[in-house]
Amino acid sequence: GTHFSAYLSLSEPIDEGQANHAALLLLGLDSYLKLVVVVDEDIDIYNEQEVLWAIATRMQPDRDVNVIKNVFCNRLDPSAYDGGTSAKIIIDATKKKGWTFEKLTVPKNFREKAIRIPPIRGNIYSSDGQLLAHNINSFNVYITPYELDKDSNIRQKEILYLSEVLKYDYSDIEKLLKDQKKYKEDILIAENISFDKFIKIKENMHNMPGISIKEALYREYPNKSILSHVLGHTGPISQSELAIKQKEGYYYSDRIGKNGIEKYYENILRGKSGKKVFLIDARMIIQEEIKEKEIKPIPGKELILTIDLEFQKNVEDILADRIGTILAIKPSTGEILAMASYPDFDPNIYVLQTKENSKKKRQISLDTRGTPLINRNIQSLYPPASVFKLVTVSAILNENIIPVNDKFYCNGIFRLNNETFRCWVHPNRHEWQNLSQAIMNSCDVYFYNAGLKVGENRIQQYALSYGFSNLLGIDLPFENNGIIPSKEWIISQGKIWYRGLTLITTIGQGDVKVTPLQIANFMSILCNKGYSYGPHILKKIIESSDGNIKENIMSEKIIDLSSYDESIFDFIKDSCRKVVTKGTASGAFYTNKLKIAGKTGTAEIGIGKKKQTHSWFAGFGPIDYPLDQQIVVVVLIEYENQNYLKYAAPIASMVFNSWFNKEDFYESAKRLRYPIKKSYD
Repeated sequence: GTHFSAYLSLSEPIDEGQANHAALLLLGLDSYLKLVVVVDEDIDIYNEQEVLWAIATRMQPDRDVNVIKNVFCNRLDPSAYDGGTSAKIIIDATKKKGWTFEKLTVPKNFREKAIRIPPIRGNIYSSDGQLLAHNINSFNVYITPYELDKDSNIRQKEILYLSEVLKYDYSDIEKLLKDQKKYKEDILIAENISFDKFIKIKENMHNMPGISIKEALYREYPNKSILSHVLGHTGPISQSELAIKQKEGYYYSDRIGKNGIEKYYENILRGKSGKKVFLIDARMIIQEEIKEKEIKPIPGKELILTIDLEFQKNVEDILADRIGTILAIKPSTGEILAMASYPDFDPNIYVLQTKENSKKKRQISLDTRGTPLINRNIQSLYPPASVFKLVTVSAILNENIIPVNDKFYCNGIFRLNNETFRCWVHPNRHEWQNLSQAIMNSCDVYFYNAGLKVGENRIQQYALSYGFSNLLGIDLPFENNGIIPSKEWIISQGKIWYRGLTLITTIGQGDVKVTPLQIANFMSILCNKGYSYGPHILKKIIESSDGNIKENIMSEKIIDLSSYDESIFDFIKDSCRKVVTKGTASGAFYTNKLKIAGKTGTAEIGIGKKKQTHSWFAGFGPIDYPLDQQIVVVVLIEYENQNYLKYAAPIASMVFNSWFNKEDFYESAKRLRYPIKKSYD
């Protein structure tokens, strides 16, 4: 293109209102002009806008080419015009389809202001297609400190007006501005303002430079506390998080996943930010949007979880207000079908920063016993109790340490040197017990004898082979790996290993600590006869733009005990079936027609008068179903303290019924004469 220079003189003055409008008119003439207006330093903004006005009004569509050609050919000299305002206009012209021009830039007294558009977070859905997390529109009020009026009196009036509309204390706004003055960015003043407040502020925006209203997207969890530990929540990014994430394009006012799926899959859900560019004048008032410089945000991916929401709701109804967990997993794939932990919380209170939400968050933080924010399935550690006896069983069978039909006599107690160890049935007795009977009746005395023969080293070795004391790699943050004590570990804790610890370890007490997820993985290995898949919550990743599947999640084997003979797992399965039909769980499953195999456990916490008990049930089945149709259910109830209605086994029976018979919790409770919600204390 060829560059032309010309001078234009104006003889008619225009008022301020016309001058302000001139820029808008000119900027709308995209199809006629491409120009830069260069103004001498001594010409003020209104004179510059007068030039724009003259061009905009005189360059009519049917005359623009002739007028411009005339200016080019005659090379007008501003000295030939008396009493006018002059400016130099540089026109960058290209000759295609005749003389056509586009706008190139804007007056130098105008400037561009880029406004960032935050990323659009992807939605989350359950496996049955129900919405679990999405975004809602909201209007927020911001202040850009360096754009506020330089006159302190005018600035004070602006902030006073804002405080009156928002019903905030003036001093609170000033303090916020002072605290965040180091940020050269917009400062969030109010979130999710009402429509009335929006109108009051918006209609006075032209008198309040530095104050803006922006549309924002906020996370909403429509099911409230249901699945709260799995979903987690988003919240304002902290300074420490920003220090790490700033290079990735995070902004101080962004929200970020704080827990659960929202945190673990932050990079997939987040998306990419965009921007809009506006022209603003010397008073920081927006004149027009520059459409061609807009960058649209890229939405984050959508997630489909393995969780069945209707089943999850029923599971949470079954757990009710008992402190504890329920976990259901598909052993053939590692898919988590339901994961409940109580106490729970409403993740919505962590989204918007309101006084009411702050009060609720404080109440949660003060609940040190219930610890509602803890996902007990993966973060809390418990003694596995008698469920752990099956680890010793594996060693016995795999290495032929004790013939399965050999018996030990249980009179309710076991003496080792000067110590006495009781069976749970004491003061009663199990009498003669072989291995299968000991599993069925959970006889501690049998396993005291067996534990000494197997030895602590083998017990630790087999426990580790089943994944205990290791992270299983579930796609949730803050998983705990638990503890399987060894002699070295005991010494590192300042203790001394003695034979009595072998007895305690054998029955899953003392320093043995596991998560319910690890027990579920253990049961999956037994159900699968020697292997397990990585437990996972994510099923599919979906492109937000077109709904196409980006990735199907398939878990890999994490435990493979193919070296073990299948007969080992057949024996354990048959024995665990007897637990349900004739043993310690028979009372809980007597009305359940599903063929479930499982193991009960009672974990002891504390000593003496302060001793309390947690209740376990871990099972799988129906064992007569194809493997790909079976599920594993693990229930852990804290502080059941011999209260039958809090025992884990009856709860597990209802969970199996819910999945396979699609039986509503209330129907199960009525049929089994269980109380409903908030009546277990």
